Amino acid sequence: MADTETAPKYHAVLTDSGAELEARAIAEKKRIVLTHIVFGDANLNVVSKPSPSVKKLVHEVYRCPIDSMTRDENDPKIALLHGTIPANIGGFWINEIGVVGYLGEETDKEVLYGYGNHARYYKVLPQEGQSLIHTVIIPIVQCTNAEIILNINDTGYCTERQYASLAGFVKWFAEGCYEKTAVWTLTADIANNGYLALPNELGYIPNVDVVDLYYDGVACYPGYNYNVVSADTSGYARKFKLLFAAEKGSEFQLHIRHSGGVGNPPAEMPFVIGEVGESTNFVHVFDTALLEGRD
Repeated sequence: MADTETAPKYHAVLTDSGAELEARAIAEKKRIVLTHIVFGDANLNVVSKPSPSVKKLVHEVYRCPIDSMTRDENDPKIALLHGTIPANIGGFWINEIGVVGYLGEETDKEVLYGYGNHARYYKVLPQEGQSLIHTVIIPIVQCTNAEIILNINDTGYCTERQYASLAGFVKWFAEGCYEKTAVWTLTADIANNGYLALPNELGYIPNVDVVDLYYDGVACYPGYNYNVVSADTSGYARKFKLLFAAEKGSEFQLHIRHSGGVGNPPAEMPFVIGEVGESTNFVHVFDTALLEGRD
């Protein structure tokens, strides 16, 4: 079983039900059919650590058919499952995620095969001012030799060439993802329109990285409470311009997330696999950690 103590903050696990499904598949010589990626808001609660004992999402808000599957070029046991929330679907929060399926012909006995926490994310509707396609890529590590097949979304389409292209893009994208967190206390007052220097040589890429800044536990918003500054010669910005006065002894918390590859992407960029009539422009990708194999 994978060491959950070293798992990243956001990851997924093979559920107990999923492990039982694999055992039955081997014993009964049947296939596991994975059908959907499911999303939930966990009743607006944060899922700090996904549990293998979970049998269903706390509160499912949407499910999408699995668009396609690719195999990791370095490990054929790792299958990359792709699912898409179209631009016209939204108006809900995502805090949890899962993969569901069934054994053999037991289509009426759906099982939560994998379960994971998801970085808090609000899927907007076009009416709310943005039109975003949310694409999820979930790597699954098989822990047995059970045969797994997919019930592929009939409205999606992807050729073998596009599979290879997408796998190369996922690798490039994943290698460039990072998260940085810091908590520190001011040692001196900062006047309104003054600059907040980041500790420990921490930096962010302006207008690229997602930045969450908190002042004494209260969220700060760009353009209202602070402004980003230009990057230095290293390509990173090392401070913020505060639009309020901060007193000595105040606590700041900073979380920086970078989603996307560093440097040039693969020459052949993949498209987003969506519903018929949907735009095929790449908009957003969320890449979860590996679904952990279990003994």
